[in-house]
Amino acid sequence: MAMCKKCGKRKRRWPRSCPRCRSASDRAEAAADAVELAVETGLLAWIGRGVMAAARLVLRAF
Repeated sequence: MAMCKKCGKRKRRWPRSCPRCRSASDRAEAAADAVELAVETGLLAWIGRGVMAAARLVLRAF
């Protein structure tokens, strides 16, 4: 088991903070980084196109 760098408590996996030190701001920062990466790679545009295509198919079915 690894040790937390912040508090010295034992934790399960290496890159993550222990449950005691993990905060909502860490998760929010990670989520913001993921969204930024998705925008830069154009992934959100592809998802939007897929949703619109599915909506058109549903409308045609009715």
